[in-house]
Amino acid sequence: MVSLVYAWVKNLVCFYIFLTVILRLLPRNNYQKYVRFFSGMLLMLLVFSPILSLLGKEDTIRQKISQAGFFQDMDNLKLDTAHLQQAQKEAYLREYERAVGMDVSRMAEEKQLYANQVEVHLSESYQVESIAMDISLAGGEGIFIRKASYGDNSQEYPEVYRLKQELMEFYKITESQIEINVQEG
Repeated sequence: MVSLVYAWVKNLVCFYIFLTVILRLLPRNNYQKYVRFFSGMLLMLLVFSPILSLLGKEDTIRQKISQAGFFQDMDNLKLDTAHLQQAQKEAYLREYERAVGMDVSRMAEEKQLYANQVEVHLSESYQVESIAMDISLAGGEGIFIRKASYGDNSQEYPEVYRLKQELMEFYKITESQIEINVQEG
């Protein structure tokens, strides 16, 4: 009987030391709550194992603990899957923004405007939220695009105006969502 009590205490001490080491080695605090939950169930099994073995219920309790551990693993797998899906969605979003930026550059070049930098922001539903670009007006053969004067004494670059109109129509956005900085010469 004394040897059974000694083995029981030895198991409790070894479990406590093992649990302390595991908790210190965990990289994130958010996993500690899961380890503590599972280890608490194991500790209960260790504490009550002598009584349960006398009553013949030890196997039932071990089965319940194993089942709880399985469901905990499933929850962890769901969390990991959700994190991977979010990272994949963000990567797709960045790639679509890059593709739309290339398309906007091509539209500018068709009007002999040369995009030095294009920055596009998309919503989570892949709708264009804003377009910002820096363009040069100097053509490849030394041709410079001139400003056109309007009746209200303002001056505007007709090609830039047409580009804005085309972007607004194509991407279904407003003029306030488009920012074009003109670098002359």
